[in-house]
Amino acid sequence: MEDKSTVDVFEFGNNEGYVAFTKSGKIGVLEKNVDIPIVLPYCMELRYVRVAVDNAIGPPKVDFDADVNTVRIKYRRGQFSISSYTVTAKAEQSSSCGQQFS
Repeated sequence: MEDKSTVDVFEFGNNEGYVAFTKSGKIGVLEKNVDIPIVLPYCMELRYVRVAVDNAIGPPKVDFDADVNTVRIKYRRGQFSISSYTVTAKAEQSSSCGQQFS
């Protein structure tokens, strides 16, 4: 049986830690740039981000901006952008959390 999956997966970082953030959504026909900020619990450090995008026609460009913990899903002008996505982020407790700085 032929695999008819239309899901493209993009991964950033090392797959370690605990799931600390998950968000799913849809992208409409006129949306070409979608930013998904990753919000982590206090004292957690991001280790891994997985973005799954389901688009029957073709994959978007997916980037991760580590400076602001944000995923950006980008479609080219004229590219079919109707799709759905799921962002999953894993984090670990910060080793410096709760320590006094002198």
